[in-house]
Amino acid sequence: MKNKSFISLVALNLVLLGILAYGSLAPTANAQQQQAAAGRAGGRYGMVSGVVQNVYPGVVYIVDEANQEVVAVMWNETIRQFSGVGYRDLKSDAATFQQNR
Repeated sequence: MKNKSFISLVALNLVLLGILAYGSLAPTANAQQQQAAAGRAGGRYGMVSGVVQNVYPGVVYIVDEANQEVVAVMWNETIRQFSGVGYRDLKSDAATFQQNR
């Protein structure tokens, strides 16, 4: 009985090791390769909720620190998905601010 359970545990470990090896050796996603080729950095994101006048239930601001962009989205209950409210390129805003000083 002990011999059968030992063999089955070894077999299970070998299967799990094979799955782990396959997952770690798999190539990267195409979207990641295209993003790197376009000269765009991988995003570092932060989110904060906010209130906008005449908008219910409010918005979520998503900041991409690496690419210096902000997008505001809100949940649209009728179509059950997020809808874009606004977008800002912080890098160009900072350049415009420096020119106007």
